[in-house]
Amino acid sequence: MIATLLAVLLVTILGYIINTVSKPRKYPPGPKWYPFVGSSAIARKVALQYGSQWKGFSHLAKEYSTEVLGLKLGSELVVVVFGEKNLRKVFTEKEYEGRPDSFFIRQRCLGKRLGITFVDGPLWREHRQFTVKNLKNVGFGKTAMETEIQTELHNILEYIEKSKTKAINPKVILAQSVMNILWKYTAGERIKEDQLQYVIDLFSKRSKAFTIAGGWLNQWPWLRFIFPKLSGYTIIKNLNQQISDIIDETVNKHKNGLVPGSDFIYSFLEEMKENNVSFHEEQLKAICLDILIAGAQTTSNVLEFAILSLIRHKQIQEKVYDEIHSVIGEDTPCWNDSNRLLYTMAFLLEVQRFYTIAPLAGPRRVLEETTIEDYVLPKNTTVLLSIGDVHFSPDLWDEPNKFNPDRFLDSSGKLVNTEHFYGFGLGRRRCPGDSLAKSFIFIVLVGIVQKYRIESENGVLPAEEPIIGLISGARPFSAEFIPRF
Repeated sequence: MIATLLAVLLVTILGYIINTVSKPRKYPPGPKWYPFVGSSAIARKVALQYGSQWKGFSHLAKEYSTEVLGLKLGSELVVVVFGEKNLRKVFTEKEYEGRPDSFFIRQRCLGKRLGITFVDGPLWREHRQFTVKNLKNVGFGKTAMETEIQTELHNILEYIEKSKTKAINPKVILAQSVMNILWKYTAGERIKEDQLQYVIDLFSKRSKAFTIAGGWLNQWPWLRFIFPKLSGYTIIKNLNQQISDIIDETVNKHKNGLVPGSDFIYSFLEEMKENNVSFHEEQLKAICLDILIAGAQTTSNVLEFAILSLIRHKQIQEKVYDEIHSVIGEDTPCWNDSNRLLYTMAFLLEVQRFYTIAPLAGPRRVLEETTIEDYVLPKNTTVLLSIGDVHFSPDLWDEPNKFNPDRFLDSSGKLVNTEHFYGFGLGRRRCPGDSLAKSFIFIVLVGIVQKYRIESENGVLPAEEPIIGLISGARPFSAEFIPRF
C-alpha cells in the first residue's frame, strides 16, 4: 500500500515537472525551461550581463533569431515582441488589451486589482473614460493647464536663480513640478513639500527595485516573508502606506468641502452618490495613485535627459537657443510655439528616442489565444513590447546610436519620421497624459534655455548611459545654469 502511494506520488511529481518544462504548441522560440523556475535564471543572468532586462531580452532575441521571444518566468508565460510591425499589432489589436493579474501588479495597485492602468475589461473602459472626461472638465489638457505649466516654469526659474551659479541637480525640482500639476487637477491643491519629496524618493527606489515583469517577488510572493527588503517588498509597502496617507487625507478634506473649486476627486465622490457599484473609495485611491505614478518620473526624466543632452552637445544647445531667441525672443513660451520652434521639437524627439523612457513597455495580457507571426500565444500570456529596439533599429534610423536631432527634419526644416516614435504608445491604451507631458517638456525646456546656458559641473560631462529599471533615468549629475543676460 505504501509502495503504491509512493509510486503515485512519484508519478505525480514527475508529471508536474515535465509539465513545467514543456512548451505549448507553436510557442515562440527562446531559452530552455527548467523545473519550477522556467527560464527565470537565464533571464536574470542576461539582464545582469547586459545592464537591464530590456537589453538582456534583446540579446536573447538575437541569439534565437526571432522577433517574438518566448519565455517562462516562474509559472508565467511571457513573450517579448520586437520590430515595428509586431509592436503596432500588440499596441492596437483588442486581443492584447488585457493586463496581467499578478502579485506584483496587485501590490502596485495598493494590494488590489483596481485603478485604470493595470485593469482591463468593463472596469477599465468605464473608469478610463470617466477619468479622462472629468480631468478635461476641470481644465486638464486645456488653456488652463498651460497656465499652470507656465507657473511651474516660473517656480523652476526662481529655484535656479536662488542657487546663483551653484551647480544643482535638476531631478528634484522637475519631478515636484510635474506632480504638483497633476495633483492640482486631481485634488485641487499641491502636495505638502515634505510628503512630495518622500514620495518621489520612494518612486525612484521602486523603479530600481523592480523589473517590468515584476522580478522574483512576482514569481514567488512568499519571498516577502523571508526577505522583505531584498525582494523589494518593503519599498512598495512603504510607498503604498505613504501614498494612502496622502490620498486619505485629501479625500477626507473633499468630503468635508474643505478644498475650494472643482477637481477630479469631487467628480468621483459625486458619482459615488449615484450608487454605481464600481465607484468606491478604494477605486478612487487606486486611480489617484495611477495619476501620481504617471507623472512621478516619466515626464521629469525626459526633461532631465534633455538637460543632459544639451550639456553633452554644446553646439546643439546653442542651435536650440538661437532658434528660441530669433523666433519668440523673451516671450513666455506656450505650446503653440512648438509649431515654430521646429529644431527644438526635433531635439526633444531625439531625446525621447535616444533615451527611451520605457524601452520595455507593457505588460499586456492576451485575452484569447492568438497568433503573431507563425507562433501561437495561449490565453493569459503576458506580452512585453521592446520599444527600445525599434527606436534603435538601423532599418528605421540612420546611425541610430548617434544623437542627432536632424534625423527628425527634412531639407526644408519640417518634422519627419515621427511615425516611428512610440514614446506614448498607440491604440486605446495610449498614455492619457500625453498632452501634459508634451506641453510640460516643451514649455519648461524652452523657458530654461531661453534664460540660461547650461554647463557641466567642474567641466565633467554627465554619463550618457542611463540607468534602466522599470523606466530609464539619468545617472545622478549636477549642472551649472549661467544667466544669458
